[in-house]
Amino acid sequence: MTSLRRRLLLSICVAIAVVGLICAGIAYRQVSDETRTLLDDQMRQIARLAAMTVDGSEIAKGGDEDIVVSVWGTDLRLKFSTKPALGLQPRAAGFAEVLLQGEPYRVYSTIIAGRHIGVAQLIDIRDDQAEAAAFAAFLPLLVLMPVLAIVVALVIRAQLRPVQQLATQIAQRGPFERDALEAAGLPQEVAPLVDEINRLLARQHAAAQRERQFVADAAHALRTPLAALQLQADVLEGAADAGDYAARFADLRGGIRRAAHLSEQLLSVARLTPAADAGVSPLGVAAVLREVIDLYQPAAAAANVTLRLDAPTAAQVRADSRRLLLIFGNLVDNALRHTPAGGKVALVANSAGDSVQIEVQDEGPGIPDAELARVFEPFYRAAADQGGGSGLGLATVASLVKELSGHVGLQNRTDRSGLLARVTLTVY
Repeated sequence: MTSLRRRLLLSICVAIAVVGLICAGIAYRQVSDETRTLLDDQMRQIARLAAMTVDGSEIAKGGDEDIVVSVWGTDLRLKFSTKPALGLQPRAAGFAEVLLQGEPYRVYSTIIAGRHIGVAQLIDIRDDQAEAAAFAAFLPLLVLMPVLAIVVALVIRAQLRPVQQLATQIAQRGPFERDALEAAGLPQEVAPLVDEINRLLARQHAAAQRERQFVADAAHALRTPLAALQLQADVLEGAADAGDYAARFADLRGGIRRAAHLSEQLLSVARLTPAADAGVSPLGVAAVLREVIDLYQPAAAAANVTLRLDAPTAAQVRADSRRLLLIFGNLVDNALRHTPAGGKVALVANSAGDSVQIEVQDEGPGIPDAELARVFEPFYRAAADQGGGSGLGLATVASLVKELSGHVGLQNRTDRSGLLARVTLTVY
């Protein structure tokens, strides 16, 4: 994994180097040209000064050894020269580059007051002076580039320090800490990432809390049935005769069956508490309810309870069959356990606009109005509940219906004793 700081530093240093070299090249060329222009201006000034003297000898006294000055009279006879052996001759006015004694010279010629004046300078000397001046301007840029790179590195390090501190803060967190990460001082571009991490931490904490709560509740719920099984096994061991043994064995078998049923419900809650993606296939409500009737018909017959389906609707909902079977299976199971022998349990489904309502009606004793809302809490059982349930069935139903964006409610029947459970789902 490439370091962001290293990538930024490398990119900026490359940019600085490229821009610096371009600027240095431009400065070098510009200063070199300006130096040559300045030297030309110097040759013009020397020519004017030579014209102001009688023979140019004053120029020779304080003149530049690198510059040769020659003065000719109106008759083109040489009147003075700082280097007669050079062989400089009168020329047309202006600048020219000529070869004198095998060396290239830049010569400036002019005519002032009838006298011809020539000023010559070695081109090599001019180039050396121009390059020296250009390098003097170029050198600060060369020195500045590494200094600027160091400054940029320090700035990047300072700006990324909050990000490094954030990484250290995350690394030192415990697995179940719920405190949000501090976004203060972070770059604006990093703040959305921190916000998403905080939301993820909140979801993780909620999931961990649910799991810890589930483990505690499951342990509490299983403790009593397991203790009862142990007691029944001890009682079975002390049976006095075959009849007593058979009765106690039947009690033990019933206890095992209830513990197994409780375990299945606990596993259902464990699988469904973390919201899973609901299926998107449209399902016919009537077909699912018929399947529920088929599953629970043997239990209804054994309890001498009539199980009836009244679903004339053709409504379809966005759900998966497993959830719907668990929802209405739990409701029907509760209804069968609370309905006395000879009673009836009915599943009634009707369309209502953009939703469908499915009711499970039993003929049991009902639930006190003050407890209708609380029975959806995990492991809660109504005070008058004699059905032997674990208190997880309705909690499972509420969780499943919520995942399907539906609504479930309970109310006591008004036409007779019994309970009515109504589930409302959105039509596909």
